[in-house]
Amino acid sequence: SPGVGKSTLALSAPAPVLIDFDKGISRVRAEHRKDTIVCRTHEEVLADVNSPEMAGYETVIIDTGGSFISYLQDWAIRSNPAQNRQKNGALSQKGFGAVKQEFIRFTNYLRDTLNKNVIYIFHSEEQKDRDGNPTQRLMCEGSARNIVWQPCDFGGYVQMIGENRVVSFTPTDEFFAKGCHGISGKRALPTLNPGDRNDFITRLFDEARGNIEAEGELYAEERKKYDAAMAAADEILAAVTDGESATKAIALMQGIEHALTSKRECSVKLNQAATALGLVYDKASGTYVQKEA
Repeated sequence: SPGVGKSTLALSAPAPVLIDFDKGISRVRAEHRKDTIVCRTHEEVLADVNSPEMAGYETVIIDTGGSFISYLQDWAIRSNPAQNRQKNGALSQKGFGAVKQEFIRFTNYLRDTLNKNVIYIFHSEEQKDRDGNPTQRLMCEGSARNIVWQPCDFGGYVQMIGENRVVSFTPTDEFFAKGCHGISGKRALPTLNPGDRNDFITRLFDEARGNIEAEGELYAEERKKYDAAMAAADEILAAVTDGESATKAIALMQGIEHALTSKRECSVKLNQAATALGLVYDKASGTYVQKEA
């Protein structure tokens, strides 16, 4: 909802620049405002994000995503009116497709090519689900809301609970949210008094990156165990020449210290080796036997 502090929260990201589609920067307390781009068309947005000045920013904030999609609709109609505009001037089905493609392309370009953090701010509106229960939906036109979550790592829903502002990264029946890299649940947002540092999202990003590094270190250890398990399996399989040795390999494979998907892969490899020797597994005896002609 407007006034809950979404723009100020977004501006707590590291070295941000805000693309102000919604003319909302004036509502942010002066001490928390950052560099802002105001554009009239999507072409102007593209020119600005490709300017040399962008090198100094780590985060690009789109405020709001709903207004940005409206800009994209205008861009789609002007760029290809024959395909993207209906006779009554409204956006065509192909036009909606063009908007969705450009939304994803633009996001990926900022994130992957320019190496920026990307934050989209959306307002939400209350709707009713099939059972009549209230639910929050992102405010943006058409089916574009269905692809908003696709490129993002995590997304939070900001709300007031009593007198406290909270951002939630775990979805509920009332709203959708998205957690990742150890960021989940509800987080209390600080009350910013004059002079306080606005750095909530900067700290959140640092936490996520720390979790990613920890996950990477854990995976590296698991990968070492996996490689060792597969090497041990290859030694066992090298000795499989008949039903007796194939049966013996079953117990030897089980004795390996497995990791990740090694147990399943070793089982498949053993079956493949046995099949190549004309063997089949007999469940009743728990042994490999020669396949009958």
